[in-house]
Amino acid sequence: MNVLRLIPRNKPRTGLSQMEVLDRVDEDVKSMIGRNRFMGEELEFGPNWVHAVWGHAGETGKAGTFTDLGWAKNLKTTTGMTWLRGLMGGVLPLGTQTVSNSITATAYVTAATNWTANQLTGMRIVVPVTGITTQPVYGNIGQNTTSNITVDKWWTGAGATGTTPATGNFGIVLPGLISNGFIGLSDTGCTPAIGNTTIASSGGTEYITVGLDRAQALYADTAGTTFTQYKLWTATGAGGNVKTAAAFTSLGPPATCAGTMVAITDLNAQANLALNDTLAVTWTWTIPAAGA
Repeated sequence: MNVLRLIPRNKPRTGLSQMEVLDRVDEDVKSMIGRNRFMGEELEFGPNWVHAVWGHAGETGKAGTFTDLGWAKNLKTTTGMTWLRGLMGGVLPLGTQTVSNSITATAYVTAATNWTANQLTGMRIVVPVTGITTQPVYGNIGQNTTSNITVDKWWTGAGATGTTPATGNFGIVLPGLISNGFIGLSDTGCTPAIGNTTIASSGGTEYITVGLDRAQALYADTAGTTFTQYKLWTATGAGGNVKTAAAFTSLGPPATCAGTMVAITDLNAQANLALNDTLAVTWTWTIPAAGA
């Protein structure tokens, strides 16, 4: 049962100040915990809740006010649960790997045939840049062929943009060591289902324009059994009619480096963003508590 659907205040309400939005969220969280539904009692990943707030720049509502779109529960996808098992050790090391034949800003290519198609999706490859004292970089693997790994980009250990490694450097794939740290948005065409592997497979179109591209989320450890991921988008044009959000292991782009879609949700209400409107999405993940 979706307890939040039983709370009358969960209906979208516009014209709110930022403080009023925060007060509503605080009351909602207390209501969920009080009903013993939010934190969970079973050893499972979830339930996970997604909260969205639409900020108005003036065209769609009074400038400086917000519409609280309420809460929605995500669907954990089949591929997402496979990713979770891999994260906990369900993917074995891949054995001997070869040096690169070519490295670009988004690809690591070998001369030999090392893998099966998309065997590495949702994993991470680490490659040295130059000398042994230079910080190595990593790429989140979105897809692969037998000899070509596609990464979203090269990242430093601190999560910033890194330097493209030199061709000939050796790379190692780390199975399971990758987060679902990215959120993508879609239009009204989605029909979320556990078998979805991308937003496109759900019938929707993931935004790659008007400032609503897939983005890295900020992480916060909120309590012993929950953590959150948060992202704020600002529309750089009109036409962003957002109704769906999904969590991914790769920054994208969706067409060439989709990564693993861990979960997808139909937001509680639609946001029809105009120029300079904002959309804030907070994904609250529930994990098992410590103890028996």
